[in-house]
Amino acid sequence: MPGKTAKSIIVVFLGLTGSGKSYLAQRWAAARGYLCYNSDQIRKELAGVAPDSRHHVPFNEGLYSPEMTRRTYGEMLKRAAEAIAEGDTGIVLDGSYGGEEQRQQLVDEFSGRGLLFFVHCHCAESVIKDRFQLRALDSKAVSDGRWEIYQGQKKVFVVPTQVAGASLLNLDTDDRLEALLARVDDFVDGG
Repeated sequence: MPGKTAKSIIVVFLGLTGSGKSYLAQRWAAARGYLCYNSDQIRKELAGVAPDSRHHVPFNEGLYSPEMTRRTYGEMLKRAAEAIAEGDTGIVLDGSYGGEEQRQQLVDEFSGRGLLFFVHCHCAESVIKDRFQLRALDSKAVSDGRWEIYQGQKKVFVVPTQVAGASLLNLDTDDRLEALLARVDDFVDGG
């Protein structure tokens, strides 16, 4: 485990459902050897349901109610803070983080404890629709995101133009994985 004196790097992959954030976050974290906390997995863990179980409920209801969302993001923040306290120097958080207050909470928590980067993942709606079709065929998919949920999120999602106290990359995810990974590397490494 890395030494406790090293500055931690916290990279937050955020965006609407279907934007490619989870796919990219998992692969980038694995390539860097960083811990990765996925909001869909933690939400289902907190609810006591299997990660690949399907929960097709309307937007902001049931497993995806505002209260459950607060619990999920609170747990992600707690786990990331504990990992940093234990000496981990690379953490990836993967969730929609659609509100400025959710993003500010991360800035407040990690200010002075590490370097915080936000990667806002987005792409054309035609690409998102194609991704939902593929996800529907994947029996191991953790995300319950689908077109109806995307439409609901889109109405309330605050697109970040900046995040005070952190760096922000707006990334169109409709590209080859290798190119996307390189762009995130360049952003985080200051290249």
